[in-house]
Amino acid sequence: MTYVMRDYHGHRQELDGPAEAVRQFDEQADAIMSHGGSGQVIWFAPAGGSDALRIDVDVDTGRAALRWLADGSQAVELDPDMPLRVLESTDGGLVTIPAELARVSVATARQAVAEYVTTGQRPTCVEWTTG
Repeated sequence: MTYVMRDYHGHRQELDGPAEAVRQFDEQADAIMSHGGSGQVIWFAPAGGSDALRIDVDVDTGRAALRWLADGSQAVELDPDMPLRVLESTDGGLVTIPAELARVSVATARQAVAEYVTTGQRPTCVEWTTG
């Protein structure tokens, strides 16, 4: 199966496999946004399908919020620390992601991307919770 990454502009990038997914994720996550920081939302989905994995990431803070959209679960790795300010779309501007959601490291988010593109399933490299 082929997977795609979608950025806050709505651009879809087809992914050749896990290595390409990680490379594209890193490149996008490291980009400086119009607000002067790196905080943004990146989505992953099967090609032609609905978004499955949402990652609100800010490499400057070293944190990400990782959400599995099919069941509304969120990944938990770290204690809550601080909210993230991310660019969700070019139309909507910055949104605040609560500290209770921003509970994974960027490295874990990267690992989850690779696992998702490999399996097409919710990543098992991190604990998940609902609510």
